[in-house]
Amino acid sequence: MVHYLLREPKSATETPSLILLLHGYGSNEQDLFSFAEELPDDAYVISLRAVRETPMGGFSWYDLDFSGGARMTDVQQAVESQEIIIQFITQVHEKFPFDKNSITLLGFSQGAILSFSLALHHPQTFKKVLCLSGYPDPELLKDIDMGTDFSQLEFFISHGKEDPVIPIQWARQFKPICEELDLDFEYHEYEQGHGINAENYYDLLNFLQ
Repeated sequence: MVHYLLREPKSATETPSLILLLHGYGSNEQDLFSFAEELPDDAYVISLRAVRETPMGGFSWYDLDFSGGARMTDVQQAVESQEIIIQFITQVHEKFPFDKNSITLLGFSQGAILSFSLALHHPQTFKKVLCLSGYPDPELLKDIDMGTDFSQLEFFISHGKEDPVIPIQWARQFKPICEELDLDFEYHEYEQGHGINAENYYDLLNFLQ
């Protein structure tokens, strides 16, 4: 099974939800777990470690290839990671009794790219999806069925205007895609780089509540 960190619900509830955290390229499961204590008390919070080791240390959900001067995604690895995450949810549900109709995905950077793709490929699995400092990768989305019912999903999308890693222009592609698919979404831009400032943080906590 994938390596993960767990915060159990802090308040008694018959139907706890699940918040799944997906970190970015070259990071690890400790990264987003640093604010697990601030997330809703009635949820299991699980931070996954990505499945591939990167050359510089840390982990990734899929390799990136910059050799051609462009940022190329290893689509096959990304698809495999998505399948691993879906399998993980099924396996971990046998261990922790969370409500399968109340699963939140929260991804940062590469984790956000994957979260958006995961939600659109498995729209009945997730409820809330937070995409922080990512972008909609067309290579991962080209097989999406436009006739799918996405009405269960709610998206929170945020990006820094001064992001040097993923340009704000890439993130702005979220809006037309969300509108075309008639998704329930809110999109925010902040005066920040490739990270989460206080305003962004409080907005995402409000969305989760």
